[in-house]
Amino acid sequence: MADFRRWLTVLAVLAFVAGIASAQVGVANGSAGNALLCSATGAGIPELRPEGYTELAGDILITCTGGPVLQQGASIPTTNIVVYMASSVPITSRFIGSGSEALLIVDEAGANVTTGATGGFGPQAPQVLCTTTAEQSNNGQCALMVGHDSSGGYEVAVPNVGAGNTANTAQNVFQGKIGDYGANTVTFYNVPVLPPATAGVTRVFRITNIRVPVPGGNLSGTLQAIISTNPNQTLPVAGTAINIGIVGPAMSAAVKPVKNAFQQCQPQTRALTANLVYTEGFATGFKTRVVPGGAANNITNNNSGNALYAAEATNTGSTNNQNIPGGLYGGFSANTESGFIFPSLITSNTGTGAINYTAGLADYGTRLKAVFYNIPAGLTLYVSTTSGGTAPNPVGGTSILPYAVLVATNSGEATPDGSSFAPIASTGAGSDLLGSIALTANSSGAATAVWEVTNSNPSAQDTLSFSVYISYAASSATSTNPYGLPITDLPINSPVNDVQLSFAPEPGGGTFSTANSTQGQIPTPRFAVIKIQEGRFTTINLCQTTLLYPFVTGAAGFDTGIAVANTSWDPFGTINQTGSCKLYGYGVTVATAGNTAIQTTISGCDQISNPLPGTNCFPIVPAGQVMSVMASATLTNFQGYVIAVCNFQYAHGYAAVTDLGLRNLWSSYLALELAPPQTISCTGGNNTTSVSCTLGGGVGSPRVGVQSIEELVH
Repeated sequence: MADFRRWLTVLAVLAFVAGIASAQVGVANGSAGNALLCSATGAGIPELRPEGYTELAGDILITCTGGPVLQQGASIPTTNIVVYMASSVPITSRFIGSGSEALLIVDEAGANVTTGATGGFGPQAPQVLCTTTAEQSNNGQCALMVGHDSSGGYEVAVPNVGAGNTANTAQNVFQGKIGDYGANTVTFYNVPVLPPATAGVTRVFRITNIRVPVPGGNLSGTLQAIISTNPNQTLPVAGTAINIGIVGPAMSAAVKPVKNAFQQCQPQTRALTANLVYTEGFATGFKTRVVPGGAANNITNNNSGNALYAAEATNTGSTNNQNIPGGLYGGFSANTESGFIFPSLITSNTGTGAINYTAGLADYGTRLKAVFYNIPAGLTLYVSTTSGGTAPNPVGGTSILPYAVLVATNSGEATPDGSSFAPIASTGAGSDLLGSIALTANSSGAATAVWEVTNSNPSAQDTLSFSVYISYAASSATSTNPYGLPITDLPINSPVNDVQLSFAPEPGGGTFSTANSTQGQIPTPRFAVIKIQEGRFTTINLCQTTLLYPFVTGAAGFDTGIAVANTSWDPFGTINQTGSCKLYGYGVTVATAGNTAIQTTISGCDQISNPLPGTNCFPIVPAGQVMSVMASATLTNFQGYVIAVCNFQYAHGYAAVTDLGLRNLWSSYLALELAPPQTISCTGGNNTTSVSCTLGGGVGSPRVGVQSIEELVH
């Protein structure tokens, strides 16, 4: 696959060089013409992201040779050019005015390549727009005629002022109209075709800025286009399908835990808990907004202007301009969300405020989103403000070191449409020294972080990693505990904290519709979530101990004393804990009329509103103390076994069974400490990531393995 990608780049370079080198203007006077021969080819076959709704197709080149010699002053014939996306793939290029950002450029205007003609024609000509598709439809508005270059040796296209054209320079950029012949079409009206006529001279028409959606079954393999012209004799192009894109692999993302579990009774301050890892599906899956250009080359329109956004090259006075037809810009062209940027075609989006949209210019670079769910009350969640690794200098320059910065946080899933690039500053440092910032959860316990790619390597498969931290105060495992519930109250595998990873923005965030009719008001780029990629961002175990009393009776003249010692007070520096125990009785009610199966529960005294210690609840057990209850008072006429779930670590149990009055029987035993139920948490397992599994305790499990030396002692 890597070799194939390199050949794609080589082919794109060859197509660009060949197109520019042969693009001449007009014909030498007196040369004889032949039949006009034209063909359409793809200038490149870029890989398209399967998640993308606005993926840039490769440019289409129509090249012509031969044709009749036209008389000086004659009107240049025109034709309508229609591009059809095969298999009815709709076109999602942005609507601008009465047309779109899809453009047709004649003779590589603006490429500044020297040709036979002199005086600023062909590739040396400035880029002049036939202002609107309405003007294109009226042939008199952009009518051209045959003229001479300054040397008098070449015929060139010049404005036909007498036909209503008021331009000083011949129009050579035409705006496409989407949808006139179906959602999968773009039409360029009344494009002038001056036959090259002389051998060795070629006329070139480049069609660029065609965007297509891949998700939803629109496209699954190779993207093809078919060209149609009317009248066909003016520009005879066969309707053969040409390849202009291929769907690449999807992005893979995973949550990598840094620590298997924290204890809720041990406070944490910005503790590193996990890394969020995003890996592009192919070498150009992560894209900067535009071609890297340096800190001085900032675009000032299109909702930006931030000095840190150095990846936004200006469209004037820079060698990195992204307005050269077919330009590879040092190899970065396929590595940007923007296409051919044409600053002469700008519109204001009334749907989201005073935002200027420029043809070909994307709203931002690739954005990566993390949506955190079930953030427990009492826990503060932080994310790093940049990706891991050394920051390139300058950010957005020509460095190919992958890098991304935090640009948006909020309390839901949404990524704001057209939000300006404004990196969010950190409010502190986490344990790995990356800057971080706290997220604010909404009422449902959800929060979002969005990072934007400012550097990427166009020839390597990049990985970006972001850190997640947590802070919380120590608390006891009561029924209102913010980090979970005792295992007997909450089924194993119940919903837990979770983070979902994807591109941004995506329609699940409620920020846009996928309908084509709103293409002027929705962000570019935009994405679908084609598969859920998620994992736990942290695990906080309740500080509990579970004890089993194998035989307990409080019936028929017998009684059982149930005692619990809290040994968290010790000489080893253990955090002192305080809590109660909840008793779960499983057995029978002993009665003269026959025994009846029963399950009875005695809550801890800190878990009910009317506690009577030793009567209707189990007393609170401070560190270093022992508390007990009698079965005859709390489990009347009960006989069976009891499981005690104590809301503190290092609990130990003791029981004594006697006849009433201690007359003839005394038997005692130590309670058994139960191991927690084991669960296996797995992530990955799709086509691009391997399965990663972790063995641990269930939600609210009493303990998970040996945590410290004092556990060994206890």
